[in-house]
Amino acid sequence: MKTPQWIKKLGGHAGELYVAAELSKRGILNSLLPENFSDDDIMIGKKGDNSLGYIQVKSCHPDRGDSFRLDESDEKWEKVAKNNQFMVFVWLGSPTKNESPRYWIARKKDVGTACKKKRPKNLNNKERRFWLKHLDANWENNWDVLKEFLP
Repeated sequence: MKTPQWIKKLGGHAGELYVAAELSKRGILNSLLPENFSDDDIMIGKKGDNSLGYIQVKSCHPDRGDSFRLDESDEKWEKVAKNNQFMVFVWLGSPTKNESPRYWIARKKDVGTACKKKRPKNLNNKERRFWLKHLDANWENNWDVLKEFLP
């Protein structure tokens, strides 16, 4: 049975809230952005500094799916994404197994490069699927990539 859209939205919202909580825990100022705000979900900053960063969150709920979906258009990040743009993949963990979330954090330009490498043989396929085993191991819990925003 197909998962209703409203349940998918809840999973996305949960991922954004988990990331916002982890940022707050580390002392990084953050604010959730309105839905579909230029493909970004969270704005981050540093008090007393004018620098801002933007985070896009991709969530995966293991009881309903097993991969993160990006697409061909995301390959452009390799060239156009700025150093203050980030991606956080959140594997929410299965509530039926009482699992905790896991995080992979990278600059958007690096995710664009990874999308390019995931190009399927069938050029009509626009999807770029990332399973946990295909995510760069260096990205897992890579909160250091956001260290410029630490207090």
